[in-house]
Amino acid sequence: MFRRFAFVVLATVFIHIGGNAAVSCGPAVEVKFIESAGDIFQITNKSEGPWALVSLVIRLTGSQGGLVFDTEDGGPGYSMHQAFEPVAGNVGLLGAEPVGDGAEEMRLLFSDFVAGREFMFIIDVDDRLESSDYGQAVVSGDEIEGASAEAVLTMPGGAKATPKASFGNDGVARLRGGTCA
Repeated sequence: MFRRFAFVVLATVFIHIGGNAAVSCGPAVEVKFIESAGDIFQITNKSEGPWALVSLVIRLTGSQGGLVFDTEDGGPGYSMHQAFEPVAGNVGLLGAEPVGDGAEEMRLLFSDFVAGREFMFIIDVDDRLESSDYGQAVVSGDEIEGASAEAVLTMPGGAKATPKASFGNDGVARLRGGTCA
């Protein structure tokens, strides 16, 4: 009898939350890479609750394409250099540590990047493959796979989370700090 009751309760909960056995909760950030004339990174704070994103590090190290930031003419990048430039999102950008030409890491600092907000910036990213799909100036397919992102989020009461994730072949890193049943 108890087993049947427990099964009914679990089945009801399963159906109630849309068929997902666990849904993400707590701190969550999505970082999406979009290849374009000026490559775009779109950062979204998808947290549940009052989690604020205070810093984000993007590391190209480990990417399938051996990616680098191409911020200046000449150097290790291929062509069409583009330095870091914010393009959208009022999230209290405090600054970005300078990104050197050929660097594989960048760090952003924020003061008001609360749940539900989004920030976008452009910066050129090139691959270092001898033979790539569209040449070294275009990051395609799975070339960003293996790059990573790490965030620091805080709550008003002082709680802190540091979720990390790697970029998939879809160009997205999904950083999560918890699950709920």
